Amino acid sequence: MDVLLFDAMNLIRRIYAARQDRVDDAVEQTLLLSQNAILKNIEQTSPSHVAVVFDGRGQTWRHDIYPDYKANRKPMPDELSKALPEFVQRFEAIGITCLWYDEYEADDVIATLAVKCSENGKTVSIISTDKGFMQIADPRISLYHYFDKRVLTEDDVKMQLGLPPEQLVDFLALVGDTTNHVPGVPGIGPKTAGALLDEYHELDNVLIHSAEIKGKVGKSLVEHFHVALLARKLVRLKLDCTLDINLKGLRYEALG
Repeated sequence: MDVLLFDAMNLIRRIYAARQDRVDDAVEQTLLLSQNAILKNIEQTSPSHVAVVFDGRGQTWRHDIYPDYKANRKPMPDELSKALPEFVQRFEAIGITCLWYDEYEADDVIATLAVKCSENGKTVSIISTDKGFMQIADPRISLYHYFDKRVLTEDDVKMQLGLPPEQLVDFLALVGDTTNHVPGVPGIGPKTAGALLDEYHELDNVLIHSAEIKGKVGKSLVEHFHVALLARKLVRLKLDCTLDINLKGLRYEALG
């Protein structure tokens, strides 16, 4: 493996949620377990480059076009939020590059780095449970579900979702993404969306032919096409984030 990219808050918040009701020092336990998880993945894959990517603190471009984006998300516990600088400090102390940009979500930063690395011939593993990353899966980019201990490759995406990675954005544009409070086209579920994409291949073609589609599905597409177009913008990962770092800055060398 050449590059490991960790979705920091995906890892940290899941570990914290499992610890907060069990121990008094949940934050410190979360920090230690997160650090161990990162080091274990590094040990298992021996990457030459590593980055742990945090979400920025501000609103992003997605909130600008859809204020209700992620409106159903529970806020981060205050004690965990206040401790994040310590997480960064500890990770950097063991030689791991930490990244965060207030104008971008971690997902977009990770996607930008992953695709650029892939284009330069590097193999990339994204450590996250977020299935949205499946949209950029290719022969060099895989998704590793740390808690299930499972690797999802391009072929796994096809087997699990019944569609290739390049159709995932259009699929989510039709059905919505409840995790991020992104609406879909009313009356269209996964089965219908899959059938539409099987026949028309991409969202634009579905919408072009919506008046020809019979029944409630066609009517809903005609009436709510703008919902699908908005959802597509929201669920598509940004691959051109302006980042003040290059691959050299992600090189990992174990300390001590």
